[in-house]
Order: sequence, then structure tokens, then C-alpha cells
Amino acid sequence: MVTQRTRAGVFAACFLASAGMNAYMIAPASIIPLLVEAFDVDKAGAGIAISAAVLGSVVVQIPFGFLMDRYDNRLLMTAGTAVFVPVAIAGSFATSYPLFLVSRAVAGVAGGAVFVLGTNVVAQVFAGERQGVVTTVFIASAPLGFAISQFGGPLLAAAFGWQAVFVAYPLLSALGYLVFRLSRPTAIRTGDRTSIREFGNALRNRAVLLVSLSGFCSYVLYIFMNSWMPTYATERLPLTLGEAGAITALLPAVGMLARPAGGWLSDYVGYRRRLIVVCSLAFALPAFFIVSRTISMLLFSAVMLGVGFSLQFGMGVYYVYTRELAADGTGGTSLAVFTSIAFSGTLVSPTLGGWLIGAFSWEMTFFLYALIGIAGIGVLFLTRDSSPGPTG
Repeated sequence: MVTQRTRAGVFAACFLASAGMNAYMIAPASIIPLLVEAFDVDKAGAGIAISAAVLGSVVVQIPFGFLMDRYDNRLLMTAGTAVFVPVAIAGSFATSYPLFLVSRAVAGVAGGAVFVLGTNVVAQVFAGERQGVVTTVFIASAPLGFAISQFGGPLLAAAFGWQAVFVAYPLLSALGYLVFRLSRPTAIRTGDRTSIREFGNALRNRAVLLVSLSGFCSYVLYIFMNSWMPTYATERLPLTLGEAGAITALLPAVGMLARPAGGWLSDYVGYRRRLIVVCSLAFALPAFFIVSRTISMLLFSAVMLGVGFSLQFGMGVYYVYTRELAADGTGGTSLAVFTSIAFSGTLVSPTLGGWLIGAFSWEMTFFLYALIGIAGIGVLFLTRDSSPGPTG
């Protein structure tokens, strides 16, 4: 366990590393036209650059969780950064699009490991009654990374070329690792080394699996709103694509406030994590009915702020909830199970949404996504609440 004087440094390091990684993951979104021109692909093909990195991050979660429960997390932080930074930077100079996609997938594997590792390290370092609020403040590094990428990507590309976008964000993660080393933490482990049997039991932990399924539903709703609202607004509301995109950007941006607020409240109400994530989904559901009507730009903006705040209010709490449900010594593995299942929602949601819109209608799609939210609430009542403490 690290000493008190190094905690702030470890937190700042993990936060910077995560922000850089998340900015890299979403980086193609803000410069799609430049990738289309550089690699002579269509817009759909350019969008695969996002999916490649996300897929890599999903694949690595469970095996890396096992490593987190067996080895010193400081060594794993070194390994993850040593792969992520050079591969991500080298990929920006790829001479062909398939090679660029491969670099994105490999960097996604390492970057996903860095994110879940940072979550585990922060939760471990701040184990106990402050775990909820501190962990959710760390989770806010994800929407911060998205915001940095959305606003900074076009500016970097205009000044230095599109390759600079894929160089700058890994360097931010490298800076985080440097802060981590300067903080000089002592060994960071979740407890005794997890055996293969304990690892298998962690993968079958019913409570963790149910919370992970709820998290999957939450991410499905969140990514659908992020992905399809600009298109919906231009088709059904009197908004240009630029106006719709700017308003939709409110949805992830509000997460920098919502995620820590959810963690603080979950601590304040007696560490009732389940209550917070139930409310997070429940309060978001009305937005799927309101937005399906013809509404004004002002009301559309209010809906984006409201649903963005509500969904992200519980997102950070999911991570705390999962670790507190884990068996002793399996906190890392259980956290990886959650991220693996929940992050799959980011892969499923855009494609599912597009298919539903094409096959049925916007109204039917909003209705079916609301049902997914209700399912996310329902599975939480099949499991128990958790309690704070130095979980494994």
C-alpha cells in the first residue's frame, strides 16, 4: 500500500494517463474527413478506426484483471505504458490503412489495460470510506479525454497535420506515467496472489455479472445518444449538423461533474451504490420519450444535458459497486469483468441503433432503447447492495 504523501501523486498520474488514453481512443471522431482523404476510404471505413481501438480495449480486460490480482500493479503500469505510447505514435505514420487499424487495435489493448489498471490502483490506494468519491473523480478522466479530443483534434490537425493528433494524446499518458514514477509508490497489490481457481470463481461471481449487465445497458444508452443525436436533430429538428453536434457535445462534457457527484452522493447516503445506479438509469428514461417529439433547440439542449448528467451520474459508481462485491483478492479481476461486459455496449450500440432506425423508425428505436434501460434497472434487483472497505 502507498503512503499518505504519495496518494495525490498516484491519483494525478493515473488521471493523466487515463485522459490521454481516452482522448486517443475517440481521436478519429473529430478528424474523420482528414482520415478519408489521407487513406482514401469512405466515412464508414474511417469510423472503423474508433471501433478497432475499442475492440482491443474490450479484449484485454479479463486477462489483464487476472494479472492485476497476481502481480505488483506498478510493473503492469510500466508494461502497459511501454506498449501503448510507442505503438500509438508509430501508428500515426502508417503507410496503409490496414496497418493504421492494426496499430489502433494493439494500442487499444494496451490503452484499455492502462485504464482498468488506473481504476484498480486508485480504488486500492484509497480503499475504505473515501473510495466512492475518489474513484468516481478518477472515472471523470474519461469524459475529459473525450472533450480534449473533440476540441483539440481539429486544432492540432490544422496546425501540425492529422498525425499530430495521434502523437499528442499518447504523450499525455506518458506524462502521467512519469508522474507515477516520481510519486515513488510502494508495491500495489490487491492482496495475496489469486489462484486459477479463485480467478475462475471471480468470473462466475453472480453479483458482479449482474451489475456488469446493468452497466452494459447504461453504456448502450449513453453511446446511442452520443452517436445518433446529431443525425436525429438534423433530420427532425431545425438544426444544422454543426449546431446539433455542438449541443450533443454537452452530453459527454457534463460527465466531468456528474461522475464525481454520483460517487460523493453514494458515500453520503450510506454507501448505497445500488440506489444510485438505479436512479441513474431511471432518471434518464424520460429523455427517450421527450426527444422523440418535435421539440425546440432549447429543450433539445436541456434534454442532452439532463440525460448526459443522469446516465453518467451512476457510471463511476458502477466501478466502486463492482469492487465492493468482489471476493477477497479478486478486485482486479472483478473490475475487469465489469469493464469487459460494460464496454461491449460501446461496440453494440451504434450499430444496433442504426439498424433499428433503418428497419423501424426513430420513435420505435427510442422506445426499444428505453426498454434496455428498464432491463438494466431490473437486473440490479436480482443482486445485493455492497459496503465500503478494503476490498480485494
